[in-house]
Amino acid sequence: MDFATETGDAQGTATLMLHLLGRCNLQCLHCYMEGSPWRREQLPVELVLRAIAECKQLGIGTVYLTGGEPLLYRGLDQVLSAVTQVSKLQVTLCTNGTLITHRHATFFRELGLRVSISIDGDPVYHDQFRKLRGAFRSSERGLRTMVEAGVAVTVVSTLSQANIQSLPFLIEWAATSGAVRLLVQPLLWLGRGVEIADQCLDTVQMNRVLLQLSDLANKYRTKGLECKVIGASRRFLLAHPCGAYVCNGSGCHRRVAKEIKKLVVREDGTVLPEVPNLNHRFALGNIRDGSLSLLVSRYFENGYSEFDQLCRTAYAEVLPTWESVVVPWEQIVAQRSHQWIAQPERQISSAGCQACS
Repeated sequence: MDFATETGDAQGTATLMLHLLGRCNLQCLHCYMEGSPWRREQLPVELVLRAIAECKQLGIGTVYLTGGEPLLYRGLDQVLSAVTQVSKLQVTLCTNGTLITHRHATFFRELGLRVSISIDGDPVYHDQFRKLRGAFRSSERGLRTMVEAGVAVTVVSTLSQANIQSLPFLIEWAATSGAVRLLVQPLLWLGRGVEIADQCLDTVQMNRVLLQLSDLANKYRTKGLECKVIGASRRFLLAHPCGAYVCNGSGCHRRVAKEIKKLVVREDGTVLPEVPNLNHRFALGNIRDGSLSLLVSRYFENGYSEFDQLCRTAYAEVLPTWESVVVPWEQIVAQRSHQWIAQPERQISSAGCQACS
């Protein structure tokens, strides 16, 4: 079974994830960012544009524009025009799809934008999960409008004990709707997902999903649909500690002492390393305090070592006894970050990537 990172990032370059705002027109039961119609946090357009202008300098090859619901962001057209003008940059807009119009679809196609849209089951289940009657049909219209316009659409589906039986429907629906990829996200213990954490898949259920998804992926590959599960495989992380943010260059293909592979700018301006739900005590600072390049430089001088210790401690304590094939590494690091007490330096069992060089 193929795996994707939490955001489906392309490997080999850094990623910039911009949470443009906290406001959303839905109140999804699992929302890891806790978006809602009442949230008012929003990144200033000028600071978003400044961050985008730094992508080449920071080695960023992938940008995700998300929220909340990014289609509610007033400066979205300006941001999209700017980000798609940066050469060799892969840009994805993450949306619930309910607000997509023909104008949006045409604009997205002209810009060469990729779009991810979230669907979690049949119309009845999806509407209940998203807490809005008619949400499924609105998202379906939005997806098909984009497909007809020539936009590459990925469907992201959250899977839990409540909808585990929906996997065949989701894949068939994605294929017939014209999506190019389906990413299955096992429910995470983050954000509002904590309130329904009893619905998280157990190890047996996860393994069953992987087998079923593998079979369905082979079947639908001939129809042009790629299927992956979001997360990292335990085997991969044991062989490649850099995938868990814990390599220091020895034997690693990156051969660097310090590195942040993903910069996350939250809707209040907080800049986090790697993990969107990380405790803000590990932040690089706020985007209002200076350029991303400056914040990164300062973080490497004062701050990175504690984040590095957090990840290394989690790696040493969690990975050896983790039972499931899939490791929700961002969830693990985020959860531990909120309970973290700095400890004396300790080394992980694998000093570098054993299979990277």
